[in-house]
Amino acid sequence: MPKSPKARKESSKREREEEPSRKEEGNQTKEMEKKIETVLREIKEDMAGIVEESKIRRKEFAAVREKTGEQEREDMPKSSEVRKESSKREREEGRTSKEGKNPLTNSSRMRRSPNRSEEENQSKEMDKEKKNMIREIRKEIKTLRKELAAVREENGELRKE
Repeated sequence: MPKSPKARKESSKREREEEPSRKEEGNQTKEMEKKIETVLREIKEDMAGIVEESKIRRKEFAAVREKTGEQEREDMPKSSEVRKESSKREREEGRTSKEGKNPLTNSSRMRRSPNRSEEENQSKEMDKEKKNMIREIRKEIKTLRKELAAVREENGELRKE
């Protein structure tokens, strides 16, 4: 049956009233998607920055380790020099290399041990710092994921309506 002119006008009015709400929904979903994209971009940038910082710290710590290792080497006489000095002492004292020498005592070992413990302490501190940073990053990621899930949920509800 054909509609009366009044019915046509009313239905066209309803359609016009409904159209802006559909456009608004589309705009809202686009805005939400943009927000989600910006949050994800920020997360990626933060993660990239953290990775860069950790690379820089690793390089710095490696440089410190090399410097401390070089200082130890400079302080310690070379093995050939040690042999020459010990053989001179043995000749002066009149004993052979096998007699009267305690094989367990080694001067180079005694010099290295304090520095090694310092290095171990530094590496342990670095490990603790790294673990703390990782914990913080994971917490941030969890909160961001929750926020993202909430935004997606809101976005999904808007689409359903």
